[in-house]
Amino acid sequence: MAGGVAAEGGGGGGEGSTSSEATIIAAERYMKEVMETFGDQGEKLVMFREIMNDFRTERTDIAGVVGRVKELFKGHNNLIEGFNFFLPKGYEITVDKHQPPPETLEFIRLVKERDESVYRRFMDVIFRYQREHMDLIKLCREVGALFSEDYPDLFVKFIRFLPPT
Repeated sequence: MAGGVAAEGGGGGGEGSTSSEATIIAAERYMKEVMETFGDQGEKLVMFREIMNDFRTERTDIAGVVGRVKELFKGHNNLIEGFNFFLPKGYEITVDKHQPPPETLEFIRLVKERDESVYRRFMDVIFRYQREHMDLIKLCREVGALFSEDYPDLFVKFIRFLPPT
């Protein structure tokens, strides 16, 4: 679906490629990332497909697509930045790099609601991870020790936030 934007829009302001084959491959990878991100939120996938279909059938222009995609993918900077590949120059979507995704804020709120003391220790570990460039294994051990006894479900949720290795 995202390939429609590239084909119609002239292909990529971001990394862009002049090859239609490369654009198709990029579109397939992008759709896979969108589906992995929103696999459990079918309504978001449907909305994204509607946006792309509206563009393909000329019911909306590039500016309309940009606005709708930015709102739909709010908090998922990786998806917004990935979508820029398919936009013509001058239509790139800018993102706030300092704003955490909504799921991250929801998780932190959940930890705080469960146990204020664990929340404070968890935040200390996270800040130390950022400040000291702690490796992921050490981070997992420390967070695991914090959550394992009383909140194993929080540890499982925490693991989902880690980058793939």
